[in-house]
Amino acid sequence: MKATLRILNLEDNARDAELTEAMVSARWPQSHFIRVDTREEFITALDDDVDLILSDYTMPGFSGREALLLAHEKHPEIPFLFVSGTIGEDAAVEALKNGATDYVLKHRLMRLIPAIDRALREVEEHNERERAEEAMRQSEHKYRELFECMSDAAFLTDEQSGRIIDTNRQAETLLGRTRAEILGHKQSEFLSFETTSYARKLPDTKGLQPVECDLMRADKGEIRVDARATRLDLYGRALVLWLCHELPNGSPKQF
Repeated sequence: MKATLRILNLEDNARDAELTEAMVSARWPQSHFIRVDTREEFITALDDDVDLILSDYTMPGFSGREALLLAHEKHPEIPFLFVSGTIGEDAAVEALKNGATDYVLKHRLMRLIPAIDRALREVEEHNERERAEEAMRQSEHKYRELFECMSDAAFLTDEQSGRIIDTNRQAETLLGRTRAEILGHKQSEFLSFETTSYARKLPDTKGLQPVECDLMRADKGEIRVDARATRLDLYGRALVLWLCHELPNGSPKQF
């Protein structure tokens, strides 16, 4: 969590603003405050890089409700806390529904530091989730590019059920089926082995020498391929990646 905060403080009462800023500074000593008390100043200050917005609810000529709407429209990611002596329960509930992070009553200002701590922690957790999701998206994008560029027909299957959870374009071409027609089916529906010993040995090994088998096409035809299997542990699941390479006509591979 940040040690220094930049805080936009919308407050028309100078004494209340000083009290709030003193309390926050006791927790974050190097904090920088931008205090405004008009609509125009508030809109201008929204262009600054701030970590937190504190706002009174009732002010002459400008309401905290309007300030919340302006802030949420421009920077919905910035925590917005009401610090008010006049906000009622109904108004507070409405404010929370409209995007306010929290509210603190001025006669209970000791709640301000825990409320800010919680708001900043939520922002940090949100940012961490976004970074993790972006990293996963990047990882999935690279995985998809690699998977689709394979010259072999690829089938990613669930080890326990044998059902195919992913495949590539080369598999679609060899099988004469669309991806939708392949996913969810068992790999045994498309790969016909002459012996079952190969499958029985799979859980005990990370990879195997290729074996010949027949790939069953949608048109009832068969293609002779050599198949390799590699056991993977991804996302807490035991998976098997099958790579199938079509053998040249008249030149079956010997093992």
